[in-house]
Amino acid sequence: MEKLRLCLGMVLTVCLAIYANASCASIIKAKSGSSVDIQAAVNLAKSGDTVSIPAGTFNFAGEVFAPDGIHIMGAGRDSTFLVKKDNLSQWQAMFVIDAKTGKPFIFSGITLKGRLDALQGSNRTTAVTSVKDQGLLIKGAAKNVRIYGSRFTKFLRAGIEFVGSWGTVPGTQTGVIYHNQFIDNWYSNLGYGVAVVGVPTNWSNAVALGTSNAIFVEDNYFERNRHCVTGNNGAIYVARYNTVKDNYQDAQSFDAHGLNPNWPRGTRSVEIYKNTVTNSIERWAGAGIRGGSGVVWGNTFKGVYHGVVLSLEAPPSTEPLKSYPAKDQIGYLNDLYVWGNTSSPGDGTFLKPTTNPPTSYAVKYWIQQSRDYYSSQKSGYTPYAYPHPLRALSPGS
Repeated sequence: MEKLRLCLGMVLTVCLAIYANASCASIIKAKSGSSVDIQAAVNLAKSGDTVSIPAGTFNFAGEVFAPDGIHIMGAGRDSTFLVKKDNLSQWQAMFVIDAKTGKPFIFSGITLKGRLDALQGSNRTTAVTSVKDQGLLIKGAAKNVRIYGSRFTKFLRAGIEFVGSWGTVPGTQTGVIYHNQFIDNWYSNLGYGVAVVGVPTNWSNAVALGTSNAIFVEDNYFERNRHCVTGNNGAIYVARYNTVKDNYQDAQSFDAHGLNPNWPRGTRSVEIYKNTVTNSIERWAGAGIRGGSGVVWGNTFKGVYHGVVLSLEAPPSTEPLKSYPAKDQIGYLNDLYVWGNTSSPGDGTFLKPTTNPPTSYAVKYWIQQSRDYYSSQKSGYTPYAYPHPLRALSPGS
């Protein structure tokens, strides 16, 4: 296995072994795109190193476990194809990253393909398998992540998923996911391009909209996903300037959970703006907010019944609904602002009726305009710099 020493500087040059030191990084070439060969290369990598996967189509079984601080790089999403060949299910992703060093994890130039066709055939309405596979799972307090120039397709659970409360060092995640394709990711009540599962401690901190303190999903292409981006458990995400085509079923393209039985807390905040959604078959919503706060503005939703749906999440039995406010509901601690969205042929903002107890209360008991949400621009809000400054570290990507 070849290990090239490259000095970090204005120009990358090969270092002689006698001069190799902490200022140099290595490119470690995996023999193939099999999980065994990639893992062998990862095991040699140190922080700052790049693991290079060659061009070709490779059968992939098992998992690759890696720390943050390295770059896993293919020859391009139309050149390096890793095709999942086993039935490992959720939380046993093709790549599992433990964000324990606080240094950036980078992933680029690879197509990851899951088992959706093999397990479901052409069925995208009813689950016929219990397998819920994933492409890339990042655990813990990932910092300044960059995932770009890749394709995530045919996964039943998620192409990319973050879980901030897991891993060696739990915490808030930051970084940018850009210039990727997310195609045909589906499962009943799952099926995500990008899932951001945060950390409950985010609810103890003030919301900081318009800052880098989030996972940014920008300038990606989504086609035939159930949710393109979803959030849960203290998630903080920004979805902007993405293109969405033909969302699956009656599920919103951009989603934010409230308090629910699956995780201890709901979504903390979202910024969803300047996205374009075009459905050839009319779908339920462009964006669906079930909890938390933030801004949803300047989006174009075509082929939807409702541009933005506001609803109350059904909580776990341990947190029964009693009286306003419900924990982590829209407007809990901070408000939601929705403005300037274009939707057709349906309406702009819709409050979904609720049958949650107390049954005598309509949804407007829980979610009220000018109390929990506002149909106006948020005063003092300025979006974070676009393109995300981290993108400048990967010129031409």
